[in-house]
Amino acid sequence: MTETIAVLFIFFILVSLGIVFYYKYSQVAFKEKQQEILANRAIETVLYTLFLPELECSKGEAESEDNCVDLVKLHHANNTFLKHLDDYYFDLFSFSTIMIHQTYPENQTWTIYDKKKVKTLENGTVVPDWTTKLSTFTVITLRDDLAIEGRSVYDLGYLNVTVYS
Repeated sequence: MTETIAVLFIFFILVSLGIVFYYKYSQVAFKEKQQEILANRAIETVLYTLFLPELECSKGEAESEDNCVDLVKLHHANNTFLKHLDDYYFDLFSFSTIMIHQTYPENQTWTIYDKKKVKTLENGTVVPDWTTKLSTFTVITLRDDLAIEGRSVYDLGYLNVTVYS
């Protein structure tokens, strides 16, 4: 009889250790899956931004240039983004910040979309409500059709997309 109780006791200890290890494994796997989903959302946001008709370099019906942002369109895009921030662009970009940096020949920065996840406390203070942020950088060219008469000038820059979860 005591042998049966000892075997059952050891069995339940092994089962409880298995449950504890499975629980810890599930927690780690869940966090890794969240990071993977956030990274995929960051890459999707970069691709959406690069292929926005409001920003991409195009000439009439010709195919657009890869990884290129038209500076003339960029200067006027802020008005469009601000007008349709909640009804159109939030569906594309969700909670993120999208900035375009020009690094050569001069340094300039444009923030074309900025919607951070925030919450308002009972006392009226607005605080960040995100737990993780991930920044993705992509090298781009900036085309300026108005710099020199009849010729396009290409500058160097990068696209900075930060997503929040």
